[in-house]
Amino acid sequence: MESIIILFILFGLLLLRIPIYICLYLTGVLGLWIFTGMDLTFVAQTMLKKLDNFSLLSIPFFILMGAVMVRGQSATRLVQLAWKFVSWLPGGLGITAVVSSGVFGAISGSAISTVVTIGGVMFPHMDKYKYPKDFSVGLVTAAAILGIIIPPSIIMIVCALTAGESVVRLFAAGYLPGLLIMILLSLYAWWESRRKGLGKETLERFDFKGLCIAGKNAFFAVFIIAVLFGGIYSGAFTITEASVVSCVLILVVEMLIYRSVSLKDLKELMISSGVISGALVITVSGAGVISEYIILRQIPQKMLEISMTYIPNASVYLAFTCVVLLIIGTFMDQIGAIMILVPIMMPIANHLGIDPIHYCLIFTVGLGIGYITPPLGLLLYTAQAITRLDFVKVTRAIYAPLLIYIVALFVIAFVPWLSTVIPNMLLGPG
Repeated sequence: MESIIILFILFGLLLLRIPIYICLYLTGVLGLWIFTGMDLTFVAQTMLKKLDNFSLLSIPFFILMGAVMVRGQSATRLVQLAWKFVSWLPGGLGITAVVSSGVFGAISGSAISTVVTIGGVMFPHMDKYKYPKDFSVGLVTAAAILGIIIPPSIIMIVCALTAGESVVRLFAAGYLPGLLIMILLSLYAWWESRRKGLGKETLERFDFKGLCIAGKNAFFAVFIIAVLFGGIYSGAFTITEASVVSCVLILVVEMLIYRSVSLKDLKELMISSGVISGALVITVSGAGVISEYIILRQIPQKMLEISMTYIPNASVYLAFTCVVLLIIGTFMDQIGAIMILVPIMMPIANHLGIDPIHYCLIFTVGLGIGYITPPLGLLLYTAQAITRLDFVKVTRAIYAPLLIYIVALFVIAFVPWLSTVIPNMLLGPG
């Protein structure tokens, strides 16, 4: 009964459209006050404890790095490089959007930044060459989720820290699933373009010289990616150190080499990145309060006892997890959902012998799909703002890519090798 009351309070506050961090904070405070009698000083201590993690410092630097790339030339140069790789294929522009989203997402870690940047570049080109609006909007919007599946990813950082797992291992786990989704979306773009004869005007022969020129132009952006991940997996940098180094490098490239970002731009970008980072920190601290309540009231243990009655094995539990994440991700902020669900569901996964890194990756992908799930998917509203399309048309456009993501989620869930092979290869068995 206690858990039902707490859930009723949480979802009641959410339905009132109160900011997510206030919903989480108030629910946690009320639970601690009513059911445990804890002193409210404990709440303040809990909020500070949840923020006392060095890896959280990487988040503002990754956000600033992505913002600088959006304002500068790196993103456009990466798109040009991707285009030269696939310009000879039917649907080359669509495949370029998918590949560019994956590459850009690997740097920015933000789905919203990805759809704004790649969409801003690709939508005009796809309109120019008469790609149907529903096809281009659906594909580019869906591909933006790659920004949180291919590391570095802010959601991955929060999920790993909440679960008490290695951020580096979770980053490594994202590469193959991200590549799988990228291939599936590219095949969808190729098939639709070939079937409907889309983008014939853009087809060109494979140009090795042009590819080399595009590679030369995008050298610094590719170099920063190499430094970022090479430093992390070689052990030269921690996650936080890598975020600082890559952020400094992109500032040097955009301000001194490309001269595309001025001091005035940098001031604006630092302020906007600080606001986003501050909002995230408040959400994490607020969610920490309700998370502490969940642990103190032994809700995970109670859920484990119930689940052992109705969930006979790991396969059923993985399917159940996928369904829960698809539903919750539609209605709740991803960070808040992680802070609430991981402490409850992870102990059950551990009991059933599910690899914790694999399970964290399922959380990342499953909740990420919520970004494009009608009616509340945040990327749908972002795409609507960019394209000025009616929201109903944006919603219809997303159905085919959404189905691809759902299929990919279940494949990832039931083929744990996709999530574990690279972490085990790079870092040894967990």
